[in-house]
Amino acid sequence: MSDLKTILEQAKELEPFIVDFRHDLHRYPELGFEEKRTTEKIEEEVKKLGLPYRKFDPTGLMVEIQGRPTGKRVALRADMDALPIQEATGLPYESVVPGVMHACGHDCHTAMLMGAVRLLAANRVLLNGTVRCIFQPAEEGGGGAEHIIRQGAAQDVDLFFGQHVSPLEPSGTINYCPGGAMAASAKFQIDVYGTSAHGATPEQSVDATVIGCEIVTNLQNIISRQVSPFDTCVLSVGSFHSGNAFNIISDHAVITGTCRFLNPALKTFLKDHMERISSHIAEAYGGSAAVTFDVFTDVVVNDNRVLDLVWKAAGKFLDLETHKRQFPPMNAGDDFGAYSRYAPAAYVFLGTDGCGPGHNEHFQVGDEALFIGSALHAQFAVEALNALAGNS
Repeated sequence: MSDLKTILEQAKELEPFIVDFRHDLHRYPELGFEEKRTTEKIEEEVKKLGLPYRKFDPTGLMVEIQGRPTGKRVALRADMDALPIQEATGLPYESVVPGVMHACGHDCHTAMLMGAVRLLAANRVLLNGTVRCIFQPAEEGGGGAEHIIRQGAAQDVDLFFGQHVSPLEPSGTINYCPGGAMAASAKFQIDVYGTSAHGATPEQSVDATVIGCEIVTNLQNIISRQVSPFDTCVLSVGSFHSGNAFNIISDHAVITGTCRFLNPALKTFLKDHMERISSHIAEAYGGSAAVTFDVFTDVVVNDNRVLDLVWKAAGKFLDLETHKRQFPPMNAGDDFGAYSRYAPAAYVFLGTDGCGPGHNEHFQVGDEALFIGSALHAQFAVEALNALAGNS
């Protein structure tokens, strides 16, 4: 490929490779931290290009394409893992792995970034620095971003960029939200402890079920009365388990649920208030309660300066009047937010057409826009490195 052709033209020539790579990954999906075959496929392609790379433990890798050796470093990220879902799409490249499916488009993300690796390797002369391409494991609740950050994925990176496919948006559109774009995601568990007794003698018990019910009801007051209505925040109880016999008053109840929030300060606020409500209600009935609060993903924050570089890149080959689309903040989470703690970042959604919501057995992504995703990765890297070098 020649740099006399635009990056988009080169990406279009790579389209058969990108689509075939994606279909192969879709056919053989792997769960978080089990992406051994996926990692091997990426490694095989990287070796063909003669590029330096480093594997993560246990899965995933990062590869670097160096242009000007004294320049800055930009990182592009794709997640690789699938979901524990039995596919029901009927596609010719449908998953052959029972109970495992790419139902969130991570096969597309990996294929788009692999296409970008090839584009960047063929256009090193355009790179005013170094591009790190990160193939990340275990985004789906596995803490993959944090795991590989501890292994050096974010070290010496000046800007981060990532993309997620969006089959419900028109093909080729770039969909974004400035500032806090995707909510932090937390899981909580409240263990309530009481004293068991026969159902006929409730006066001898400390009823963990009753205490738990009071806690569930009062948790909603945190959102409605203690969080500003201008702060997007959700607290949802997903399960309540107590006791195992119809005639025995339970001495242990377990409440689990999730919190989503766009204001990072709410992480400590929510935990503290849940502990206070749970412990005080339990103590009022003679019992006790313990709260576990684990944050899985940070808020995904889009830096406006990095978004400007996205538009500069996309504007090279897309009509931004029709292809740039803003959306409101989402309560869905993504561990891409972990990277923005280390350097300014941007995360956008590439419209691909398709059907079905994410995490659904009928989820489908159109292939037609995948080469645009590869081109956007590569063009962004060029524009970002130029800007970091003061050449924009």
